[in-house]
Amino acid sequence: MPATVNNEEGLKGRRDRETPLKIAARLRAEFGIELSKQARVPLPRSVYDESSGED
Repeated sequence: MPATVNNEEGLKGRRDRETPLKIAARLRAEFGIELSKQARVPLPRSVYDESSGED
C-alpha cells in the first residue's frame, strides 16, 4: 500500500503547512467571499451559553 502511505504523508504535510485560519482564507478567496468587519468580531460567550441550552 505505498500509494496510501504517500497520500497520508501528503495530507499530513499539508496540515502541517496550512493552519485552519489559512485554509478558511484560501477557501474564501477561492469562492470570492469577503468577510465584513462585523463578521471578524467574535460573538460574546453569552451567545454560546444561550444556544447550548445548559443552565
